[in-house]
Amino acid sequence: MSAAVHNEPPAAAVAADAHWSAKMARLRARTAAEVPLYLWQDGDIRDRFEEARREAKSLQQLAESDPANAALAKEAKAAETALEEARAAYEADCEVLTFRALPGDTFGDLVKEHPPTEEQSESGSDWNEDTFPAALIAAASVDGMTEDEATELLATWGMADRVELFQAALAAQNTKRSDWGKGSGPTRS
Repeated sequence: MSAAVHNEPPAAAVAADAHWSAKMARLRARTAAEVPLYLWQDGDIRDRFEEARREAKSLQQLAESDPANAALAKEAKAAETALEEARAAYEADCEVLTFRALPGDTFGDLVKEHPPTEEQSESGSDWNEDTFPAALIAAASVDGMTEDEATELLATWGMADRVELFQAALAAQNTKRSDWGKGSGPTRS
C-alpha cells in the first residue's frame, strides 16, 4: 500500500475558494467509523437496566407534564436513582469491544489473503469462511485483539455470539458516514 500523497491545490483554486485548505484538513483529520459490540455475562442485568431506563424516562416525562405534582416528582427522582443503580450493575457486567473501518484497500487486501475454498466459492462466499472472520476481527479491533485470540473466541463461543463478533467487525467496514445530498444534510443559507 502506498503512502497517501497530499497535493496542494493550485493557488488560483485556493484564491477562488479560500476555504479549500481548511476543508481538506478537516477531511484528512476524519476518524474512521467505529462500531461497538456490547457483551454481557448476565442478560437479566441488561434487561433490568433497559426496564429502569424506560421507567425513568416515562416518569420524567409525566413529572414534566405536571410540575405541581410533588408525589410524581418524587417518584421520578426515585426512578432516576434506580436507573443509576441499574446502570452501575450493567456497566460492571458489560464488556465492550470496538471495531474500526480499515483504511484504503486494506479490507480488499485482507479478502484476497483469505480466498474462499472451491466449495465456499461455489456456495457464493467472497472469502474463506474458516480464516477470514478471525483475520478481520483482529485487523479491525481497536482493543488490540490478536488473530489467535479472535480464533479462540470464534471456536469457543456459541453461534449467536460468534456471528455478532464477526458482524461487528464487518459492520465497521460498511458503516456509511456520507450522503449524496438527498435532503438529510445541513442546509445552507
